[in-house]
Amino acid sequence: MTNTCIIGMGMVGKATALSFGITKYFSRTDFNITLNEAAKCKFIFLCLPTPTKDGVCDTSLIEQYVSQLSQIGCSGVIVVRSTVTPGTCRNLVEKYNVPVVSNPEFLTEKTAEYDAKHPDIIVIGSDIPVWGGALKGLYDARFKGVNTYMTDTVTAETIKYAINCFYALKVVYANQLYDVCQRNGANYEKIKEVMYHRKWIGQNHLQVWFNEKRGLWGKCLPKDLQAFANYSNSRLLQLAVQLNEEVKNERPN
Repeated sequence: MTNTCIIGMGMVGKATALSFGITKYFSRTDFNITLNEAAKCKFIFLCLPTPTKDGVCDTSLIEQYVSQLSQIGCSGVIVVRSTVTPGTCRNLVEKYNVPVVSNPEFLTEKTAEYDAKHPDIIVIGSDIPVWGGALKGLYDARFKGVNTYMTDTVTAETIKYAINCFYALKVVYANQLYDVCQRNGANYEKIKEVMYHRKWIGQNHLQVWFNEKRGLWGKCLPKDLQAFANYSNSRLLQLAVQLNEEVKNERPN
C-alpha cells in the first residue's frame, strides 16, 4: 500500500501497518520515510501515545504532528487511531485546517496483531462526510463483512472511552465481589465460572489476581478510566478510580 503511512510505530502502529500491509512509517527513533514524504500520502495514520497526566489525556504529541503536517502542506486525510479527549479531532481541524478523522483502535495488547487483522467493529468518525467516506473505502477494500459505524468525531472518540471504561468497571466490580466472598466464605472462582457462562456477561475482566496483582493494570484501562472520569465528571467513574486505588497494591498472602 504505497499511498498510506503510519506515524508512531508502537503496538498500535505496528498492528495497523500489518493489518493493511502498510510499509511506510515514521517515528522519532525509527523511520523509512521523512515527515515531508508522509505528508504526501493519501492516508496518514497517527498511532501515538496519549498518556494520562494529572488526570487529563495528554494529546500534545498528536497536536505536534498535525501542526507539522499542516505546515508542510498535508494533502491527505490524517487518521487518529489514538485514544483522545472527545473534541480533539474537531479542534485540530479548526486550528490547523487539515482533514482529520477519528478511527479508534480496539486492540488487546497480547493479541494486537490478530485483533487488527480480524476486527469485530470499525468506527470512523468524521465531521466532513467525504473524509470519512474515503477512509471507509480503504477499510471496505481490506475487510469484508465487518460492522462499520460511521459517525461524527466526538461520538467516535467517546465510543473508545465508553468501551474501555465499561471494561474497567467490570474489573473494579470483580474486585469488590471478591472481597465480599472473602468475608462470607463464598467461592469466587466458582462464581466467576458461572458468570462467564451467562451469555450477557462475556468472557473477560473478572480475573481478580493477575501476575500477583489486583485491580486495573496495563497501558490502557487505568489511564483511560482516570482521564474519562475527570472529563465526564461522572461520580460512578470517579468512585471506580478510587476503589481501584484501594486494591491495586495488594499482594497475595
